[in-house]
Amino acid sequence: MTCYRHQGKWRYDFWKNKVRQRESGFPTKKEAKAAEAEARKSLKGTNSEFIKICVSRLRDLKKRRTKQYFDENRKLIKKLIRRWKKKKNIVREDVEEYLSETSTHFVANKELRFIKALFNHGLDRMMITENVADRIKYFSVEKKKKYIPPKKDVEKVLSLATEEQKSYLLSIINSLARVNEINKLKWTDNFEKYIVLRTRKSKNSDIVERKIPKNKTLKKVIESQPKIGEYIYCHEDGKRYGYRSKMIRTLCKNAKVREFTYHNLRHYGASKLADEGVPITVIQVLLGHQRPTTTDIYLQSIRPDMIEAMKKLESPIRVTPKKKSRSVSY
Repeated sequence: MTCYRHQGKWRYDFWKNKVRQRESGFPTKKEAKAAEAEARKSLKGTNSEFIKICVSRLRDLKKRRTKQYFDENRKLIKKLIRRWKKKKNIVREDVEEYLSETSTHFVANKELRFIKALFNHGLDRMMITENVADRIKYFSVEKKKKYIPPKKDVEKVLSLATEEQKSYLLSIINSLARVNEINKLKWTDNFEKYIVLRTRKSKNSDIVERKIPKNKTLKKVIESQPKIGEYIYCHEDGKRYGYRSKMIRTLCKNAKVREFTYHNLRHYGASKLADEGVPITVIQVLLGHQRPTTTDIYLQSIRPDMIEAMKKLESPIRVTPKKKSRSVSY
């Protein structure tokens, strides 16, 4: 039955091309049926092939990727279906026209990545013969400078933190870990000379492990934690922490410093290593980056090895400062 009562009103509800068509709020069944007939009529010219690709893509994302990534793609795909469902053939110009209407180049680039992946999904499954967005170039975007909290601000925050909070923050700084890696850190990941951090880039991707040597601070703060459950940092019932946004936000506010996040502490730790002359390749491994270009974003200081390199360009020729001309009065 496609027409039925819902909360005192009438609604039509049916599926077409694996997409649900539903609308409610009709006073009578007759009006709901008339609206349904009109909806079915308007769907006759729908690009069913494009809709099939969209449905297949979302089904695949739901299995393989995170909920956030799935939701972002679903929101975009809904807009694209509304925009292109009547088009018999979707061409490059259609994609470019859509992108030109986005709010910023950053958003346009993000949605272009999603659109390219959508058509690649259809290409891989032989639903289409070409990716119409494949050769569209990304927009130029001015990269924002990553904020690295100064040492004095970090020290102010640590001075106001409780012993548990201080240990938690020091673990992040002294391991260069992502906050979710610290939250998932178990006692079985804690060894005499190192800890094992684990991360997963997407829902169905492999877990990547890396060993982080323990310095004296990291060793001390981990040993200070009570063994309540399997996780090193956890609630009193043993359940591991989630993202403690309120904690870091409150500490920054009370310390009267510019607000920073746990991820900013990774930047802070990486920059400290760079200042001490640690090679970027070593910092890259500790951060768990696949590309050195990603690591370079974390570093805003001039590394000692760069300073030493530029010294090699120094000229042996002595440069005599130009004398100031003497003014003559008449």
